Amino acid sequence: MRSNIFNYSLLAIGVAAVLGMSTTANAVETDKTSTSVEITNKASASYNVSGQSQPVVESNEVKITVTEQTSFSLVPAATNTEKEVAPNGFVQFTHTLTNTGNRTDNYAITTPAAPDGYDTANSTVSYKIYNENGVEDTARTVNDAPYGAASGRVFPLEKGHYIIFVINAKTTGNKGGETKPLEISAVSSLLGEGETLVNTDTSFTRLPTFNIVKTLINGLDLNDLANDTATYRVVVTNDGNTAFTTDATDIAIADILPDGLVMAEALTLANIKPSSTATTGTIDSSNAGAVDSEGFNITGVNIPVGQKITIEFKVKKGPGALDPATAINHVTVTDDLDNNAATDNTLIDSTETSREEKISAFYPTTEINNLNGQTPASPGDDSTLPLSLATIQRALTLTGPTFREIAPTSGTLGQVTHATVITNTGKDIEGSKAGELTFTITDDDGTPPDQINIVPTSVTVTYYPDGNDTTTPTVIDQTITAVNGVYDLSTALPGGIAPNGTVTIKYNVSSADAKIFTPAGSTTPTFENTIVTLTPGNEGAPQSVSVTDKTTVRGLTLLKTQAINDDCVGIPADGDFVSTEIKNVSPGQCIVYKIQAKNTSSADATSPTGAGFNITGVIISDEFSKFSNEADYVEDSITVTSGTKSDTGAALTNTIDTLAPQATETMQFKVKIKTARVVTP
Repeated sequence: MRSNIFNYSLLAIGVAAVLGMSTTANAVETDKTSTSVEITNKASASYNVSGQSQPVVESNEVKITVTEQTSFSLVPAATNTEKEVAPNGFVQFTHTLTNTGNRTDNYAITTPAAPDGYDTANSTVSYKIYNENGVEDTARTVNDAPYGAASGRVFPLEKGHYIIFVINAKTTGNKGGETKPLEISAVSSLLGEGETLVNTDTSFTRLPTFNIVKTLINGLDLNDLANDTATYRVVVTNDGNTAFTTDATDIAIADILPDGLVMAEALTLANIKPSSTATTGTIDSSNAGAVDSEGFNITGVNIPVGQKITIEFKVKKGPGALDPATAINHVTVTDDLDNNAATDNTLIDSTETSREEKISAFYPTTEINNLNGQTPASPGDDSTLPLSLATIQRALTLTGPTFREIAPTSGTLGQVTHATVITNTGKDIEGSKAGELTFTITDDDGTPPDQINIVPTSVTVTYYPDGNDTTTPTVIDQTITAVNGVYDLSTALPGGIAPNGTVTIKYNVSSADAKIFTPAGSTTPTFENTIVTLTPGNEGAPQSVSVTDKTTVRGLTLLKTQAINDDCVGIPADGDFVSTEIKNVSPGQCIVYKIQAKNTSSADATSPTGAGFNITGVIISDEFSKFSNEADYVEDSITVTSGTKSDTGAALTNTIDTLAPQATETMQFKVKIKTARVVTP
């Protein structure tokens, strides 16, 4: 963030963000410029001697100099930056206005009357005023006042006194991924409006993105309607592939069966299977999915980002006519996005477009509801299917993507492995015939090899006949070879995949002199996508499905900073070190250099990017001899956080055996600016 700084001949002020939502201009107190006023004083005395008036006697003159300083700061809380908010939800921001001068001053705060994207009629502001010892002036405290209560109001503050503002802003009309700006300004009465500082703040809107997929995993025998049942599978996923996604909490999932179908078995918690950290929720007693009922409702479900809930239940023929072509079973997800009854932001997402859906006001793109029972192509899309499609039982899913981290040059041992799982969710064996089930693995960088590439000879498959039992594979890491870039599963698994069985496809990715950042000098890690596409063939084949895996380059980064050390004693505070130029350094002063080496790979093995890796044999080196014309290395000043340091030879070094993921090690030393310049002949 860039500071806004004003300098004056007599007065100086520093201003920072006021009631902002994520600060884009964060000004703090500037250097003070003082106004000096001299006060002189001389005493005199008159007197008489023997009744005779004597000459007036004057004392020596004394003088005092009064120095006035006028400055203040207006600083946002650190949490104000890019603060998250739900659509039409509330977002809270805290700011502190402090009189940092030595005169009493008056301060005016201004907030816009009708900022776009904010419902000021339902927003509030609170503030508390404290003295320089942090004691609250409770007589001046205001809680939950209307939004504009502080705008235009003048707050007198003595030196060292401060105000803490809290604004509870209600957003309106904000969709996922949107930023909503809000301008805030502040002015001192001693400086006047000509030097008003304006900050533009933003809020960032987050909400879950639901993919609802309903499939039939066991069809209904139309020739035996009196005895047969069909099994539906409902999968509600909180898609993690949007820039604005967040966890879904306390949602409801409802299923209302179409005409001619009723529940064949009572719904129980055993029918509800959450993944990882998702939660099962509670079956609504008023719509509990009893035998012969027309559906169910589950409440209190939590689905973190990237997680899902799977519900399987059986249905049978019920009263009335049953038309398999029009009997389409729909699912509805309801989510009060911030679980706040005071906000109108309840999301209703259904596989049935004609139902009362409330999604277009919340998402930036239009949702597509499919009627093919296949996994949707885009985040937020849904899918269900008519009962008639139960006669076509071929159904396959492709699980992914995976995220891996790789060093700039992997060699053989440093290659990383991606894994994708094929699941046969139909009732027939899949992939036993040539061309029935094929897949490709493509690199999206184009044809010529670049810095990150697939290793074609590393592709293997592992088969589990019962997908829920990963302890008894019948084929383990079987190498499979592509023909013209296409892998045919039947060549490695002639028996195919049994219903509910899974095949894990694994392949390696290598790197060679890859750059850590793209473009160079940025903080954006270099990454490359690889795409696994599963293509069913032959009669009744479902649609192709793909997953996109991501490989990110991680490694060692170095950051060098510097700070002035006036008396060459001790070490400056961390906040004094900068990576930018330091001007006006004087001879005789010292400069402290700090070099930080960081392992940028992920430390958490459960992170979306996967486990990181250790970096070994690190040598941090700085050739201090280049300072010899203008500065001298201060003997024995080298320090390190860990490792083996050395200041002998032509360079200062720190040797580190192992640098763990996300670990940072530091080497720092001092040089002293020469007072006499040495000119090399």
